[in-house]
Amino acid sequence: MHIQPAQANIPFRQTRAAVLLAACLSLAAPAVAQDPWSGGYVGVAATSSRNVISGTTVKADGTVGANATNEAANALTDAAGGFALQAGLRKRLGSGLIVGLHADIARPGHQTRTQNLIDGGVYAGQPSATLQYETPWLATARAVAAWSFGDLLVFGSGGAAFAAEQVTRTQYRAVPASSVTAAQFSETDRQLRRGYVLGAGLEWRWGSRWALRAEYLQARFPDQAFNFPDARGGAQGAFATVQGRAASNHAHLSAVWIGLSYAFGRGH
Repeated sequence: MHIQPAQANIPFRQTRAAVLLAACLSLAAPAVAQDPWSGGYVGVAATSSRNVISGTTVKADGTVGANATNEAANALTDAAGGFALQAGLRKRLGSGLIVGLHADIARPGHQTRTQNLIDGGVYAGQPSATLQYETPWLATARAVAAWSFGDLLVFGSGGAAFAAEQVTRTQYRAVPASSVTAAQFSETDRQLRRGYVLGAGLEWRWGSRWALRAEYLQARFPDQAFNFPDARGGAQGAFATVQGRAASNHAHLSAVWIGLSYAFGRGH
């Protein structure tokens, strides 16, 4: 009969003891804190905004003309709703302050129109020209500073703003032997506005991934030139005279965005 030495079980016993010891130490050790406000995130938001456009319009040669002056945007106001896509990255500093970068692109839905109406004669009240203003998209790139209170984050932001704007001018002409004018042709000028944006808002999270986000934004854009080289002197006798138009206007947009964000991971 062969008797197995007791020493053969020693490695197994040592391994089992080491595993148990490691498990006990891991349970006793303090957990590494995870910060749900650090890391990357993406989001979507519903937008409600108000855009105000003001400026001056002159003839193409820079001189003042009555019809040109009447075509200028004069506190032209438009309110609209749209949506935005958002993304960002945040990190908590040793002081507790949270800093980050945020970018978004929005379809604000702004469309507004103004008319230059004939003010006398048989064609009184008929349009000489109309101008359609549209903002197809708006984008911002911002630096963010924030502070958290548990599940609540309070933040402020500031940075660059970009807006695509297009203005379409439609020229009218008096219809002979009538009291109306009719559209003859249109010109469209598209420009990229560059300005700055400031914002402030709140985020409230549940779980480790999802958060509700609400913010208020103010974006300001300096004067931007729009040109319509084929504009006529008027809708009646001056229709035969090509004057052109040179418009310069600035824009001020204020908005409220409410949305939902998803965090990719929790920072340590």
